[in-house]
Amino acid sequence: MTLAKRMTLQSLGLSTMLVILATSSAWSLLATQKSVRIARDEYLELRMILKLDEHLAALRSVIDVGGDPQSADAELDAAVRQMQSLLGFQTQQYRDVEPHEEEEGGYLRALEADLADMVSFFDTHTEAAGATGVLASLTSAQSHLRDLATEMDEAIASAQHESNRILQVTLVVLILISATTMGATVLVNIAQYRSVVVPVRRLRDGVRTLASGRFDKRLPEGRGHDDEFGELARDFNQMAAELDDLYRDLELRVREKSRELVRSERLASVGFLAAGVAHEINNPLNIISGHAELTLRRVRKLVDASEHRDTEQALRIIRDESFRCKGIIEKLLSLSAGGGAERERVALDQIVDDVATMLRSLTQYRDRNVSVDIAPGSDVLGNETELRQVVLNLAINALEAVEPPVGEVRLEGIRHNGTIELVVSDNGHGMTSETQEHVFDPFFTQRTSTTKRGLGLGLSITHAIVESHGGRITAYSDGPNQGSRFAVELPVFNYEAAQG
Repeated sequence: MTLAKRMTLQSLGLSTMLVILATSSAWSLLATQKSVRIARDEYLELRMILKLDEHLAALRSVIDVGGDPQSADAELDAAVRQMQSLLGFQTQQYRDVEPHEEEEGGYLRALEADLADMVSFFDTHTEAAGATGVLASLTSAQSHLRDLATEMDEAIASAQHESNRILQVTLVVLILISATTMGATVLVNIAQYRSVVVPVRRLRDGVRTLASGRFDKRLPEGRGHDDEFGELARDFNQMAAELDDLYRDLELRVREKSRELVRSERLASVGFLAAGVAHEINNPLNIISGHAELTLRRVRKLVDASEHRDTEQALRIIRDESFRCKGIIEKLLSLSAGGGAERERVALDQIVDDVATMLRSLTQYRDRNVSVDIAPGSDVLGNETELRQVVLNLAINALEAVEPPVGEVRLEGIRHNGTIELVVSDNGHGMTSETQEHVFDPFFTQRTSTTKRGLGLGLSITHAIVESHGGRITAYSDGPNQGSRFAVELPVFNYEAAQG
């Protein structure tokens, strides 16, 4: 049951009890008023009867002493007038129970007949004879008056008793109803306190906890599925869970961006260092390459050049490697400065095949297996030299991570909707979770041997090249000795976009 329905029923229950209390009070007041009015009217009627009895008693006194007939006639007239007032009062007084009214009416009719007989004696007989003959009717009238007075006393006593009974019953009923109402009010207040105040306090504490940054706390949702505060608690918990997920995701993004910032700063440092020493390195390289070229030309002009083929080959290697060093320095400078080379349509499958063929021909890698699985037509928009460096860096890292003769490196190309994913995988040393977090950081390396120790710049430069092409590179490993996978996602070449 919902909180609104419960509170409505509780309010209706209290209202019903208050209505019963008010009805009982009104009934008691009306019943008491009725008894009081009956007692009052009976009391007033009794006073009239006593007044009538006084006139009749005075009439008897006049007759007993043989007094003046005119005095007797005056007392009889006064008694008749009092009787008429009594009858008139009877027509407008508050009606009592029917048996009492019938008894009272009978006495009044008899009394009225006695008075009529006395008046008739006075009118039809001589004054002395009328006074003497009226005694029988007078005695009957006084007897009826006494009976009527007794009936009135009983009616007054009955009205008082009924009034007291009603008051007692009403008092008991009011006490019971009041106590029940007070108890119900206390229970309703307790129930509403638990249903409203306690959940509101829990929500307040939850909001304060949430405001302090503790998103892992949850509110009790209660048992009822249709309780408003239960629904609010569930919504609050859902909001806290979403905020918790958002906060954790934000923390991950902040850490990732922080690592990228550190990586960028380190690359900038490398660029600053490279810019400082580039002139000093390029000058010796120019001299070496120039003298190698000049010496090579002189050797070729010798009469018997076949005897100097080894020398010619050595000079050619010196020249080519000098040019290669200059190209590497220029590339390092361009990456650190944030500049980008020209982009064109590049056949990624051809680059992968060329790199794999070259690596298979190298003596130090002939005892390792290099396989390629990439479909023709895997074209991307980029710089061929930079992408060749990416594939070469990843492939060499994979070859250095495997052990002969079981070492295996696979280069696979998978085309997705709008992207080409190049995966370079191996069955070598693998990576720990910590290594995966820092594998693209500049100067981070796992090579510990003096002969193969690197500077930790290859993957950093690879990462920068991929991002400059609008792609993404990700490192995976199930753990040490479980191999590694480097996945490079690059946008597919779009002719219309390239023209635009």
